[in-house]
Amino acid sequence: KYKLTFKAVSETLSFFVESENKELIEEFVYGFFELFGDAKLKKIETHQINDDATKTKVIEFIEKFRGRFPPSLNQVIAFFNHLEENESFLFLPEIDLTVDVNYRLHNYLLSLKSNESLESLNANFEKVYGNALKNYDIVPNGTVRKFIGIKNLHVRKCRFCGLGQLETEFKQTAHAISEGLGNKKVFLYEECDSCNEKFSRELEPDLINYFSIFRTFFDIKAKGGSKKLKGKEFEIANDGQPIINFSSESHRPDPRDKSYILNLELLDKVNTQDIYRCLSKFVLSVIDTKYIGSFKETIKWINKEISIDTLPKIGELISYNHFTKEPKLFVYIRKTDNMAFPFMVGEFHFTCKIITFIILRSNKDDQKFIDKIEYETFWKQFVHYNKPQNWAFNDFSNDTERDLKF
Repeated sequence: KYKLTFKAVSETLSFFVESENKELIEEFVYGFFELFGDAKLKKIETHQINDDATKTKVIEFIEKFRGRFPPSLNQVIAFFNHLEENESFLFLPEIDLTVDVNYRLHNYLLSLKSNESLESLNANFEKVYGNALKNYDIVPNGTVRKFIGIKNLHVRKCRFCGLGQLETEFKQTAHAISEGLGNKKVFLYEECDSCNEKFSRELEPDLINYFSIFRTFFDIKAKGGSKKLKGKEFEIANDGQPIINFSSESHRPDPRDKSYILNLELLDKVNTQDIYRCLSKFVLSVIDTKYIGSFKETIKWINKEISIDTLPKIGELISYNHFTKEPKLFVYIRKTDNMAFPFMVGEFHFTCKIITFIILRSNKDDQKFIDKIEYETFWKQFVHYNKPQNWAFNDFSNDTERDLKF
C-alpha cells in the first residue's frame, strides 16, 4: 500500500492505495509522480496549481485506474472539483502530517491565497497552539483509513478484557469509533467480539442518542442510512432540508416572534456517564498499543467494574469552523512530566459539535482534575480553546438513565 495526500486551504485528502499486486501499485504511484514531477529522477514538485490542464490530466489518469481500485479512488476527482480555479494545492506522497506541520502547510497555502505574511500567520499559530504543542503530541483520527493495534491474531489481546485468541474470538471488524456515527475509516484489531458486542449494546446507544438531532438535522448517512428522529410530540426528517413536525399545538410560536426557543425531548433516556465512558473508549481504541498499560483503572471504569462518583467536566462547543460529516477524534498525549496537565485528552468532532474531555484514572496522572483550580490550569494551557467564548462545561457524572432534552 502507498499513502498519498493532497492539501489545499479548503480541505485535505489523504488516502491509501492498496493491492496484492505490487506492480499495479507501482504503476499507479509512478504514474502520479509523472503528473507532478519526474519519476526517473525521483523529483516531485510539491506545490501545484489547479488549472484546467492539471485538473484534466489528473481526472484522465484516475479514469484509467477506476476499475482496478475500489470506488474510494473517486474522492480524488471530488477533491479537484471542489478546488477553486487556479487554487494552489500540495501533492505530498507517503507523508504523515503531524498537527504542527499540517497547520504550517495550511498557513503557507493561505499566505499564497490571501497575500498575508507567512511570518505573521505562523506567529499567530505559535501564539495560539504553541503552549499545547510544547506539552502534547496531537494525533488525528478519522481523516484517513487505518487499522490500529497488532494484526497478528496469535499474539493479539483485547484491550478491554485482556483475553487472547485462545480465550475469545476476533471474527468481527471492530470500529474504533462507532459506525452508528458514520465512522468508515478507523478500525481496531485489538477488540474481541464479546467486548465489541457489549459496548455496542451498553455504551454506544447513549452517545448516538446524544448526537441524534445533529445526525438527522445534517442528514448523516451512518449505519442504516438516513434517519428520521421521533421524539415526544415531534419528528425531524431531512429530505434535502431539515423539517420539524409537531403533533401538538404547544410548540407553535407567536407569529410575531422572529426567533424562539424549542424544547425537544427524546423518547429514549440516556446515561451521561455512559456517554463519557463511550468517548473514553473511543480514545483507548485509537491510541498506540504501548499506552494501554497506563489505563488499567480507566478500562475497569469503562467496563463498569468500578464506579466513579465525580468526573471531570466536559467542554462542549457549537462551531461551524470545523464542521464534519464524519466523526473525527484528536488525541492529545502529554510528552512532558508536567503533572499540572492531564496525560491524555480527547477532542471529538461531529457535525458542528466539539467535545473535549480528559481521559481519567491514568497512572501517569497524580490529579483527578475535578478541583476547579486543577481543571482551569489544564484548560488555560489550551489557548486555542479560549478563543471561542461560548464553551459550555457540563457535568456527566450522573450514572443513571434520565430524560434528554435539546
